[in-house]
Amino acid sequence: MKRLWAFFQRFLRHRRQLVAGFLCIPAAQLLDVAITVVIGKTLDRLRSASDTDFLLGVVGIILGLSLVRGVFRYLQRWWIVVVSRWVENELKQDLFDKLVSLPLSYHAASRSGDVVSRVTSDVENVRMFLGPGMMYTLGAVVMVPVSLGLLFSINAPLAATMLVPLLLMGLGMKAFTPRIHKWSLAVQESLAEIGHRAQENFGGIRVVKGYGREDSQVARFEKASRLNRDNQILLGRSRGITHALTHGANDFTFVVILVVGGMAMIDRRMAAGDLFQFIDLTFKVFWPIIAVGWIAGMYPRALASAERIDELLDRKSDLIEPASPKSLEPVRGALSLRDVSYSYPNTSTSAISGLSVELPAGSVLGIVGPTGSGKTTALLLLARMMDPATGSVCIDGTDLRQTTLANVRSAIGYVPQDSFLFSDTWRDNVSFGLAAPLDDERLARLADEVCMTEEVARFPDGLDQRIGERGVTLSGGQRQRTCIARALAREPRILVLDDALSAVDTETEAKLISNLRAAGRGRTVVIAAHRLSSVVAADLVVVLGRDGRVETQGRHADLVNRPGWYRETWQRQQARDELSVL
Repeated sequence: MKRLWAFFQRFLRHRRQLVAGFLCIPAAQLLDVAITVVIGKTLDRLRSASDTDFLLGVVGIILGLSLVRGVFRYLQRWWIVVVSRWVENELKQDLFDKLVSLPLSYHAASRSGDVVSRVTSDVENVRMFLGPGMMYTLGAVVMVPVSLGLLFSINAPLAATMLVPLLLMGLGMKAFTPRIHKWSLAVQESLAEIGHRAQENFGGIRVVKGYGREDSQVARFEKASRLNRDNQILLGRSRGITHALTHGANDFTFVVILVVGGMAMIDRRMAAGDLFQFIDLTFKVFWPIIAVGWIAGMYPRALASAERIDELLDRKSDLIEPASPKSLEPVRGALSLRDVSYSYPNTSTSAISGLSVELPAGSVLGIVGPTGSGKTTALLLLARMMDPATGSVCIDGTDLRQTTLANVRSAIGYVPQDSFLFSDTWRDNVSFGLAAPLDDERLARLADEVCMTEEVARFPDGLDQRIGERGVTLSGGQRQRTCIARALAREPRILVLDDALSAVDTETEAKLISNLRAAGRGRTVVIAAHRLSSVVAADLVVVLGRDGRVETQGRHADLVNRPGWYRETWQRQQARDELSVL
């Protein structure tokens, strides 16, 4: 309960509305009891009265009480449920803020379906328990004692018979709550797995279809669904038993009331009005308790969800902001990597080891090497997507850990390897890093810089063409060039391209690199590439080995004359390009 109390403190931020809603609960419940009492007294009076003119007044009283009760019930739901929605919104925003602040290492190790489940269904479980659940619980706290007090005042021996089923019901719920908690957690985790499977397959539907793996993916989804079904059945079985105990206790009590109360009424020891009050007040005792039983069934699920939410909110980012950050302004663009090493979590080998590079402002750096040599890792360190285990990464002599992430992000235009685009227009994708969409003139210049002028002109809607989820309507080369345009739109002093030219032809590649140099006006450019033609014009090329260490470095003209990986790869790629022309 301690975990859930921490979330209830979020409700206490809205004390005024919450207190108003809580005050409406006893008012509505007491008016409900008052209506029962009025009807019971009226029935007793009707048995001995010869004049029924008073009935009109009684009807007016009941209608008035019902109207006021309805207002209080509306207000209690309005204030309490609305506050729960406010808290839900705040909690989802906090989770989203946390997720976007966490480093890539967290997202790389997490499943998107599980993350989405925490932000959606887990938050809803907590909201339901602490919002509507709290409202029903407080209603029971008021209604049950008041109704029991009246029942004992009417017929104490008969009322005492209710305590036995109530006790059995409480013991049953206590016995099954741990099981409900266990299976609630299992249900949440299996739901997250279903979400992950669906999202992964729909996001990669072209790969699934291209490899003809529909049947195998359907089987994997079916397996996840069966697991969730089994967990739901086990949870439903446990909750069903608690519901059966609750309703069984309720039904048993009414059997006793009808037998004992009916006999007392036949013997004239109980008035008809008292029997009516007894029956109606018994409903008012059991239905709140049944509601509490429903809430008790919600508690394990809410607790499991709170644990999952807490786990995410308590996670600390590896990227720590300095207490007294240094400014990078004005950014010139000189880069330094000094004895940099990095190992990914849960791995025994280094992705980068002892990397040292000095690059003057306005220069072009190429980073090449075989697959798995650490090219992408080096660029992630340059963009401070993660921090090195040893050594330092500097811009203009300032260690990136000594300035803010905002300063680093504003200085660097980073184009990742996966060329991710949003399901939006071409204009909005290129304008993504800016506060407002770009005008047509600026977009036209960017399209020219990335060699897409003719292609954009062929779009049916031009600059406002919707490009589909993840840029599905564009070719691989068009996606890459759109991502480069998005980075250039921010006019960064440092442009980082992670194999961002691999899907364009060599002619377009050469023209694009020339445009980047011409448009750069002294901009520092870092290019990681598998295709060596991308780094021919670089001022410095660093060749990484499979162990993440620098194998050699220099200009292209020097490297092709040295024995080693670079020359062999260059010759092989040149031969392949020549053959492709034939």
